Amino acid sequence: MGDMARRWSQRRNTLDSVVEEDEFSRYNPHWDDMITFRQTRVRVPRERAWSGSEASFASETPRDRGWRLLPMATNSLGRLLCLTVLPVVFVLAWCSVPLRTDTVMVDGEQVERLNFWFFLFFYYGVYNAVALMLVTQIFHVYSLTWWPRSMSGVLANVISWLFSTCLGALVYMLDTGIEKDPLMWTSLTLLTLLLPVFISFVSIQRHHRKSASSRRQNRRQVATEEQPLMATSTEWRTPSSYRRFLWFCSSFLLWYAALAAGEYLAYIYIDTLPHTTKDGFYYVYSWIVTVNILSGTASWVVNTKIRSWPLQYIYTLYFFMTYFIFYRNLFARLQNPEQVIFLQLGSSLWVVFIYPVRMAKWVYQVMAYVCGWGEDYPYETYVRQISRTFFLRNKAENATMLGFLCWLTVLHFGVNRKHYPYFQFEPENDEFRYEYSLTLRASIYVWISELLSSFVVRLLFRWIHKQDTGEETVLDFRRYPHVVPVMVLVTIHVLQNILFGMIHLDFS
Repeated sequence: MGDMARRWSQRRNTLDSVVEEDEFSRYNPHWDDMITFRQTRVRVPRERAWSGSEASFASETPRDRGWRLLPMATNSLGRLLCLTVLPVVFVLAWCSVPLRTDTVMVDGEQVERLNFWFFLFFYYGVYNAVALMLVTQIFHVYSLTWWPRSMSGVLANVISWLFSTCLGALVYMLDTGIEKDPLMWTSLTLLTLLLPVFISFVSIQRHHRKSASSRRQNRRQVATEEQPLMATSTEWRTPSSYRRFLWFCSSFLLWYAALAAGEYLAYIYIDTLPHTTKDGFYYVYSWIVTVNILSGTASWVVNTKIRSWPLQYIYTLYFFMTYFIFYRNLFARLQNPEQVIFLQLGSSLWVVFIYPVRMAKWVYQVMAYVCGWGEDYPYETYVRQISRTFFLRNKAENATMLGFLCWLTVLHFGVNRKHYPYFQFEPENDEFRYEYSLTLRASIYVWISELLSSFVVRLLFRWIHKQDTGEETVLDFRRYPHVVPVMVLVTIHVLQNILFGMIHLDFS
């Protein structure tokens, strides 16, 4: 025990020294400079109406809350429990609560229909609340609050939640029929999530106009005093923090586009059953292309325009989760094991090949030439970024597979099985020969394959590139502990998305 404690102490001291010597701040804006609209590096006292320090969850800042989860996130077992098991348990509890039904007469027969008000306030209410919490926490990562100074954060989130809830109730009472479509509820959530972006944009735009007006007054004063124009021209440029904020708003649109595309693809996939092996390949790889385009665009925006590594961490995880969660639920419509073999063999071999190759120095040199990287993005930073991306991929693989295996069983045998016909495996037509046992076995084989390929890649990282993914993850969490709770919320939100897209809504 003494030797183990001494080795852990030496490892922690090494990590401390690396964090202190790290030039990570060069690639991320200063927290205090994010939204002050400062035109030069000269510190000018001015009022900051939209500071992250004004976050209104009591007196505790997002970074303080992140430190609570940091001890768990900096060891392997803790990361498993905190970032994988905890979100899955939350989602299982949400979808396992018996949905209240009403008995109604249809054509002289008694049938059970879903109680709308229980669905609205519990099932949709929890889903909507998690999405709002996630948006708020992403604003906190950017050191920003989206609500006006005149109200608290809790009140702003409650009002947004009530807004979407009331709209949902109005749609139901108008009896339009669209309330039975899960896409309608997803669209309503997207509308709700646009509110924080719109409100913050209007407020910052107002502040920017006020700041521009002040600069024009200063210009007139300078002209009156006959001072050289070039002496103060730097004070009249559009603030870089304002431009970063506009790109920050655009990044939300990419996230929402991925959410809408995923829900729509899930709807089309279910509506066009059954599928052959060829169809499975089509849906998988069309989804890969869609997610990679959106993920690459978001990565470019966050890295080059916003320059925030915590946001890059969060968005990378989100797009990995969004891809894998759809990929998992394809397994519930397998007709033979060959579909699993073909899909997974290609995926595992690709992972084992591409990630070590991407770490090669010649690949970095080619990328640096094409992308115009300079001294601000050295090879060491590039390697760490690849290691970070691979960790997030593994995290998404494990969370989505664990979640799928759990709700596959819960929704097949549980009390809510009638609301999820996708997992009943009791087709009326013999053409649908789907089995629960085949799906369970195939999914476990896929997970084992992914774990093995992950183990091989990590060994190659250590052997060829001397890169330890676990230690790099610890360094990231110690730099930015506030991303840990956001990662938990991202996982919960994406897992809820797919379940919400597959529920059968037939209200009384």
